[in-house]
Amino acid sequence: MRWFSGFWVSLLLCLFAALPARAEEYIRSYHSDLQVAADGDLTVSETIVVNAEGNRIRRGIFRDFPLTMQDAAGRTVRVGFDVISVTRDGRDEPYHTETVAGGIRIYTGSEDVFLRDGEHTYVVTYRTDRQIRYFDDHDELYWNVTGNGWQFRIAQVSARVTLPGGRVTQTAAYTGPLGSTQRNARMQANGNEANFATTRPLGEQEGLTVVVGFPKGVVAPPSADQERDWWLRDNINLFLGLGGLILVVAYYSVFWNRVGRDPAGGVMVPRWDAPDGISPALVNYIDNKGFSGGGWTAFSAGVLDLAVKGYVVLDDLKEKIVLRRTDKTAPRDLPSGQASILGSIGGKGESLVIDEAHGTTVQSVGASFRRAIEKEHRGKYYKANTGYIAGGVALSVLSILALIVFGNLEPDMIAMLIVPAFFAVFIGGFAVSFGKGMRRGSSLLSKVVSVVILGFIGLVALSIGSAVMVALLSEMTGNDHWPVLVAVGGIVLVNVMFFFLMGAPTPLGRKLMDGIEGLRTYLTLAEQDRMNMAGAPTMSPQHFEKLLPYAVALGVEKPWSRAFEAWLATAAGAAAASYAPGWYSGNSHSNFGDRIGGFASSMSSTIASTIPAPKSSSSSSGFSGGSSGGGGGGGGGGGW
Repeated sequence: MRWFSGFWVSLLLCLFAALPARAEEYIRSYHSDLQVAADGDLTVSETIVVNAEGNRIRRGIFRDFPLTMQDAAGRTVRVGFDVISVTRDGRDEPYHTETVAGGIRIYTGSEDVFLRDGEHTYVVTYRTDRQIRYFDDHDELYWNVTGNGWQFRIAQVSARVTLPGGRVTQTAAYTGPLGSTQRNARMQANGNEANFATTRPLGEQEGLTVVVGFPKGVVAPPSADQERDWWLRDNINLFLGLGGLILVVAYYSVFWNRVGRDPAGGVMVPRWDAPDGISPALVNYIDNKGFSGGGWTAFSAGVLDLAVKGYVVLDDLKEKIVLRRTDKTAPRDLPSGQASILGSIGGKGESLVIDEAHGTTVQSVGASFRRAIEKEHRGKYYKANTGYIAGGVALSVLSILALIVFGNLEPDMIAMLIVPAFFAVFIGGFAVSFGKGMRRGSSLLSKVVSVVILGFIGLVALSIGSAVMVALLSEMTGNDHWPVLVAVGGIVLVNVMFFFLMGAPTPLGRKLMDGIEGLRTYLTLAEQDRMNMAGAPTMSPQHFEKLLPYAVALGVEKPWSRAFEAWLATAAGAAAASYAPGWYSGNSHSNFGDRIGGFASSMSSTIASTIPAPKSSSSSSGFSGGSSGGGGGGGGGGGW
């Protein structure tokens, strides 16, 4: 039986030996023929013989070509490139190109046509310019024949360089990976022709680079017109980017000067009443050029004013606030916002409960309150000039699109534009917040100057950050792109800043703002200074309560409450010290100033906290509800 087993083993070995082995995909030969024209243009024909086995080479091959080089002065310049023809096995081959990081990619073949296995000969012919390097004592062609990014080994590489005349005076050749100084190549110069051939195969990511030197005058140097065209080609991104930035800045500057300048402020005089008798909610609306804190600060001021005037009673309980309607009849001329609140509460004895359980109702009441004020007063006191802002945004978008469409940015560079834009929004938002948060007594000019200065500082920071970012990613983008990043970031930054600066008060709004500033000054003055004002009323519970809603509207309820507490401490008689209003009751056992002052300062945040947060979409485990494409990550890729 041993002979029988040996027979079957031998037979199986023969069968396995008869099976075709999977052949390697590689480049058998790579020959480049370079014709140098008298004007310096190059016409290059690359003959590439590949062995395809349906692995990575299925439809064809692709060839990457860089669109930049370093000239004799070490500057990165942009070169021209045009495909003349592509053939496979002696016949025209379809092809298409794509932009890649730093250059262009030529795909040979078609999406729906697969190659037969075996050898195929491709000839890719193209024309390029600006490849000659001009030195003081000679000119030269410094040419990377194959490139150093091939995915296959190359068995043999050769190249021939033909000058338009003259003779080749010197040659050099380098082989191996990027940066290698190996010289595994033969060189031969004969008249105006130089030939090169490798002496060993090249592995993946290895290539052949040749240098051909020749006397000056063999190739004409670029003319002044050509130099100018090349200079424009090198700097087109800079012109489009910075030009767009200048255009956007000019647009906003012109229209800000026309419609965004605030009317000159009047003389601020401390006063102990609201200008023109406007309501506390309207004081907040005018002072903030719209509602602050989502409108809840104005709402709180309006509720307090209704309580002080006897239309509602406030119950400040531990976990909720109750607004209860009294039987006092509201006048016909009640401010629209307060009329909206009373209408939401209902008739005598009815209540509005402010807590988390009634958050949706409170949200609806607040929305009605804001609509009532906006409907009556929109555009009277302040113009946001949103049309001009929309024009600036449209101009900015067109400027960035022009840079992307007409510039020569690589895809990776286009994706990187989001980085300076993000930082510009952050810096601009910080500058605007700083300007809004400045001391209320500061002049408008000082606020505008502060925002502009902070914006300029942000632009400098953006420039430095962009330069560092490009330096770190210079292999992908080239180190000449930082002005483009700064320009895009600057365009976004200017829009953020002028979103704040473009709006302006109307003459009536400016007048009321001066009066409101006078009221704020009075509410925050020291008691001695208040007493020295001619005609100022003396402090009393009634005076304190009357101005408390305005203090809440202006965000100065704490100093106003402290002034009242100081008065209570020195007031004669126990009646003043034990005073408690009929319109307010709380669960605190502290004095009136502490209770009502603390209630006023926290009321708007208490109301806002009752509003239900938006519901987020839920997620499930990958075991119970998973699907293809779910979870994190994504993307993919492959060969051609």
